[in-house]
Amino acid sequence: MELITDVIRLGGTARTAELLQLGHGSHALTAAVRSGDLVRIRKGHYGLRDDAEAHQAYRVGGHLAGISALKARGVWVPRGAHPLEIAVRPNTSRLHRPTDAARLLRSGEALVHWDATTVLRSAPFAESAERAIRRVANRVSPAELFAMFESALRLGAIGARRAVALRRDLARTVDHRFAHAGRLSGSGAESLVVFWLLGLDAPFVQQARIDGVGHVDVLLGDRQLVEVDGERFHSGTEEFEADRRRQTVASMLGYRTLRVSARMVEREFSLVAAAIAATIDRGDHRAA
Repeated sequence: MELITDVIRLGGTARTAELLQLGHGSHALTAAVRSGDLVRIRKGHYGLRDDAEAHQAYRVGGHLAGISALKARGVWVPRGAHPLEIAVRPNTSRLHRPTDAARLLRSGEALVHWDATTVLRSAPFAESAERAIRRVANRVSPAELFAMFESALRLGAIGARRAVALRRDLARTVDHRFAHAGRLSGSGAESLVVFWLLGLDAPFVQQARIDGVGHVDVLLGDRQLVEVDGERFHSGTEEFEADRRRQTVASMLGYRTLRVSARMVEREFSLVAAAIAATIDRGDHRAA
C-alpha cells in the first residue's frame, strides 16, 4: 500500500499536511485508520499501528526512555510491570495523557525525564539503547543490567565504538564483570547465569562446541553442561526428540547436563544458583 510505504519512508509518523502533499487524500487516511493500517496518534499526526507505547510517548510530548526505550528496540528487560517511561525537552510544557492527546497528563500516568535534547519522531520513537542503559543503571540490579547490555550487544543496538566505551564505564562504576560482557548469550536468562558464573572460580566456556552434540549454552569445567531453555523451547515433537538425542549423546561422552528454563532463571534464580553450585561442590564439572 503506497500510503503505508510513505509513512515508513517518513520515519514511522507523518503529519496530515505531509501526506496530502504526497497525493494521499483525506478519505484514504480515514480508510487506513478504520482498517487498522494506520493510527491517528494525535490531531494532525498518523503513525504505524505496531508502535503502541511509542505512540503514547508521542501523545505526551516526548519519546520513549529507559526500560520503555529498551523494550521498543527489542532489548531484553526484567519481567514484571514497568511504567511508561518518557523523556521530554527541559522546557516542554502542558504534557498530555498517553491515551488522549486532548487531555493533560495526570500524576502517575508516566515516568517523565526532563532531559531530552531532541525529541525523536522516527520509529521506534525511543532514545538510544546506550542512553537507556545508562539511565537505568542505578535502578536495576547489576545482573539485570548485564543482561540488558548483552542483549543490546547481541542485537547490534549499540555501535562498536560506543559499546567499548559503555562496557568500560560499566565495569568501572557498576561491576568488574561487565568487562566480560559479549554477544554469546542467547537470551537474557542466559546472561543472568553467566553474570553469576563470572563471580565464581570455576572456569566455563559459552557456546562450546562438542562433537556429536553441537553448541551448548555453557560448558562448566570439563564435564558439566548448563542449558537455559527459552519459553518457546520444544515447540514440536522433532525439536523435543532432537534435544533428547543431544543429551543422550552428551551422556555417552561423559557429560552431565543441568537444564533450566528461562522462567526459572528470571523468577527463581536462587534455586538455579543452588543447583549449579551443587554440581561444582560435587565435582561434577571435573573430568574423572
